[in-house]
Amino acid sequence: MVGVEKLKRISSNSGMTLLELLVVIAVIGILAAISMQEFNNHRRRAIDSSMRSDLRNAAMAMESYYAENLEYPSSLTSILLVGFRNTASVTLTISLTSPSTYTLTAARAAGTQASFSFDSVTGLVN
Repeated sequence: MVGVEKLKRISSNSGMTLLELLVVIAVIGILAAISMQEFNNHRRRAIDSSMRSDLRNAAMAMESYYAENLEYPSSLTSILLVGFRNTASVTLTISLTSPSTYTLTAARAAGTQASFSFDSVTGLVN
């Protein structure tokens, strides 16, 4: 009989209480919230990188087109013919400010900013 009572006492004390279970769920929830925020930050920075990369590649394609035709193109289809491939869901706009200068703008939702631009005069992406 003593062995059975001891076994009942051990088995009834071996489970988790409701409070312990709630603490575990709360800790898991906090860790999940932190990791989701970090994931979203990395995703936004990746979107920014794709826009900047498209701008640099488009600038190189613009210069390639100029080397062949001695003028800058005013449409995206012209630089597609010289090898430019844009990233899906990045919208690229070409604006000729003069016959010898241009501005490129790349836009995509969900980045840290709505768009980035490249100025041929300065050669900078901002």
